[in-house]
Amino acid sequence: MGIFRSQIYALALIFFCACGGGENFKALNSEENYNFSYNGFEKELRLNHEKSSFALVFFTKDCGVCKEQIAILKNLKNHYDFEIFVVLGDAKDLDDARAWSKEKDLDLKVFYEKKAANFLSKAVEGIYGVPVLSFFSQGKMDKKFIGLTPYGVLENEIKRIKS
Repeated sequence: MGIFRSQIYALALIFFCACGGGENFKALNSEENYNFSYNGFEKELRLNHEKSSFALVFFTKDCGVCKEQIAILKNLKNHYDFEIFVVLGDAKDLDDARAWSKEKDLDLKVFYEKKAANFLSKAVEGIYGVPVLSFFSQGKMDKKFIGLTPYGVLENEIKRIKS
């Protein structure tokens, strides 16, 4: 009976770790709170409890390639109705993130809290360099690009996901 009880506890622990209720994050350039929940079994990242399509872009403040990627993302935002979230991994606090965003003239939604970077990086199977662009289609990570990614490649990805 003891072994059976241990197996039940282990399964319950795995279930709660993989199917958490999610995390709420406040973004710069937005009045909304965003709830992201990750199901490790299904490898599914839900946005506000929906199987949404969106992109997560991971940056650091001093990354030269990230600066080039920002111009491309701003151009995409102007041409497509597609949600793009920036995760700034090394902001010290709200003021630091706000100053960086203003310096880059970035009007995308930016998550700057350490807990956002940690939570969302796990959902994209880790960040091993920046920039990283992860596209989600109906909650499932569809494509992941590492390094400077050209406008045409990103445009094709958005078109494919939206079709």
